Amino acid sequence: MPKNFIRRHLPTPEKIANMRGLGFLRHRLQDASLWHLNRRSASGAVFWGLWCAFLPMPLHSIPAIVAAIFFRFNLPLCLLLVWINNPITLIPILYLSYFVGSHLLPRPESSLTPSVHDIQQIMSDVFLHHGATHNVHLGVYIEPILLGMLVTGFVLAGTGYVAMNYFWHYRVMKKWRKRHQKIANK
Repeated sequence: MPKNFIRRHLPTPEKIANMRGLGFLRHRLQDASLWHLNRRSASGAVFWGLWCAFLPMPLHSIPAIVAAIFFRFNLPLCLLLVWINNPITLIPILYLSYFVGSHLLPRPESSLTPSVHDIQQIMSDVFLHHGATHNVHLGVYIEPILLGMLVTGFVLAGTGYVAMNYFWHYRVMKKWRKRHQKIANK
């Protein structure tokens, strides 16, 4: 069962609370609801984890941690879903975000669909600060990407929330039917 596998490989809340450098978070991380898996905590963790994964900012794990602690959702699941956005998946996420954002913004220059080379050029412009030396104008792409990331993140987060609620309900009902079938067969 995934629940037992996750619990077996995660450190205990006590072990995490005893780590040095946590300061004021130490007592917050001992809250049992941050480590408990139930329908509410799993659904909330899926929502906030996916939404924070698509935030157009660096260190997007920090808002996910703050949301999980504040709303008392499952912290490990929330962090796991934030890491969907990583260096391997960044190019497809940016491309999808640009595609969504360009269709939402009514600008003629945003109707151009960038190629993979353009996305790589944008990434080098952003991370290497060579925007003036390349023929790709970052301003044309940045607004659709930012809007697309927020909209895509919210849509995927809402879909993940509903899917987790449905999955949890389905599993509980399946176990309940199986239990009652065993009782009826006796």
